[in-house]
Amino acid sequence: MRNEEYFIPGIYNYCDRWCEQCPFSGQCRNFQAQPIKEKHGQGFGEEYSLDSLPENLQDAVLMLEQAAQERGIDWEDIQKAAESFEEEELEYTPTQLDLIKRSKQYYKLASIWLDSNEYLISQKEEEIQRKDDLGINVEQEVEDLNNALNSIYHYIYFIHTKISRAVDSLHDKWMLEEYPIQNDANGTAKITLIAIEKSIKSWDTIRKQLPDSEDNVLDLLVILSRMKSGIQKEFPNTEGFIRPGFDEVVYPVSNR
Repeated sequence: MRNEEYFIPGIYNYCDRWCEQCPFSGQCRNFQAQPIKEKHGQGFGEEYSLDSLPENLQDAVLMLEQAAQERGIDWEDIQKAAESFEEEELEYTPTQLDLIKRSKQYYKLASIWLDSNEYLISQKEEEIQRKDDLGINVEQEVEDLNNALNSIYHYIYFIHTKISRAVDSLHDKWMLEEYPIQNDANGTAKITLIAIEKSIKSWDTIRKQLPDSEDNVLDLLVILSRMKSGIQKEFPNTEGFIRPGFDEVVYPVSNR
C-alpha cells in the first residue's frame, strides 16, 4: 500500500482510462485499488467479481469522502442533498444535441467498419509479411498500424460517453458559476478532445495504409472533425482546465 504522498488527488477523474499506457498509474489511487488481475487487463470470474463488490463499493465511498474533504465540502451536506435530490429534465441546445447525435453516429459507423473490413486488415498483414520476406524493414509500418487499431478500439465508445457527460455537466449552473474554468464540463470536454484527436490521427493512418477503405474512413474523419469543432464551440475554456497530474509538473513514480 502506497503512502498518501504518492497519490495525485483526482487524477483519475479526467484521464482516458488507458492505464497500461499511463505514466502516472503508480500515483493513481483508482489504479492501485484495482485487483491485480484487472491491472493487467485479465478477466475474472463471476464469483471473484461478486465477492469483491462490497469492498470495491466501500473503497469508492471512501474515495468520494476524501475528494470532498480535499475541496472543503462537508460530506454530510452531500448526503442530505442526495436524499432530497430530484432529477430535472435537461434542455439541450442545438449544438449539444448535435454533439450527442454525432458521437452515437461515430461509434455505430466505426463499429460497422471494423466488423466489415477485417479482410482489408488481413490483406495488409499478408502484404507486410511479403515485404518482410523480401528483407524490407516493416517494423515501423506494423507498429503504426497496431497503434492505430488499438487506439480506435479503445476510444470507440469512450467519446460518446464523455461527450454525454460533458454536455450534462453544462447544466450544473452552480458549478459553472463557482468554477468557471476548473469545472467538470471543461475537464470532461478536454479529455474528449484528446480522445477525438488521437482517433483522427489513427483513422488517418488507416486511410494511408489501407487505401481501399479511404471513402468510408473519410466519412468517419468528417464526423470526428465536426465533433471537435462542436466541442471547441460549446466548451471554449477547455484549454484553461488543469487536469490533475497530466497538466502539471509531476514526476511519475514506478508502478511497482
